[in-house]
Amino acid sequence: MDARGLWNLLAVLLLVALPRYAVAENLSAAEPGKVMAKTMQGGAAMDSGSSSLLTAFPEKIESKYFVFYSSIPRPQLQRYADFSDLFLDLVKRDFVSFGVARKVNAVILPTKSEFQQFLVRELKVSSPSEYGMYIGDQNLFVTYDGSGLGTFSHEIMHFVVQTTLPECPAWAIEGVPAFFEKFYGYEEGGRLILKWGFQNPWRIQALGESIPSLKMENVVRGSNDTSEKRMLSVFIYQQGKLGRFLEVVKNGDKGGFGTYVEAAFNKPMPEIDTAWQAYLRDVYVKRDQIYLLPASIYFQTAEEFAAFERENAAAFQ
Repeated sequence: MDARGLWNLLAVLLLVALPRYAVAENLSAAEPGKVMAKTMQGGAAMDSGSSSLLTAFPEKIESKYFVFYSSIPRPQLQRYADFSDLFLDLVKRDFVSFGVARKVNAVILPTKSEFQQFLVRELKVSSPSEYGMYIGDQNLFVTYDGSGLGTFSHEIMHFVVQTTLPECPAWAIEGVPAFFEKFYGYEEGGRLILKWGFQNPWRIQALGESIPSLKMENVVRGSNDTSEKRMLSVFIYQQGKLGRFLEVVKNGDKGGFGTYVEAAFNKPMPEIDTAWQAYLRDVYVKRDQIYLLPASIYFQTAEEFAAFERENAAAFQ
């Protein structure tokens, strides 16, 4: 079965499996996860692998950055572990360096309902996420099998942001992880080779007619909309400044400017605005093309990925 056929099968099965080479985020208008930075009153402590909540799971796999716990079949859990290591190695290599003081405990529940029940029952979360949740003060990442690769990468980046960027501006706490939810690529020689900077169709659809009037300063200084924040992070990437942005935030160095965005560009915001307006116009004009973008996916070989690109050439132009 080719990649397209496999994807169709997965859609029919409601994404209940995580195949190694073709996985996708849920394309709905819900937020793909959120970070919980504060202690949850009454929640179970998750600071060690000896926690009874964790050891109750029959499967445990320790990877480079995580310790995974689940009741899903071990081969499926291993694929999560493999992707997590490949993904964070890529982030460290291509975006921002970071260290890991301790591995993150990661719980993968079999279904969405079991995931949400776990959050409510065991962690006392009153409003459980739809897809995944990183709870920093408990060193815990929770999601479910089939939540989607975009959700998974988004939530992993919350770990990077919270542990690596202590001075992270408010907009980027969600804006940076949201950037990483959309990509295409392949695995080669034990490395992920991914292409970035794509818009997420459902986010563009949700923003709709507001796109041309979106003010960069409003996003930087006070937006509550993750889709708006993602627009800014994609813009920064497309301008070749995302790595620089992450580094200046990591170093807490605004270079005399009022914001880290200005520091990354080495320009005051009004001088960046011309490029921002052109970016918004381009996205707005290309909305129909953006809607054709397939879900995030990576392949086992460069040849499979090349065939996928040819098949989706109209969307990628």
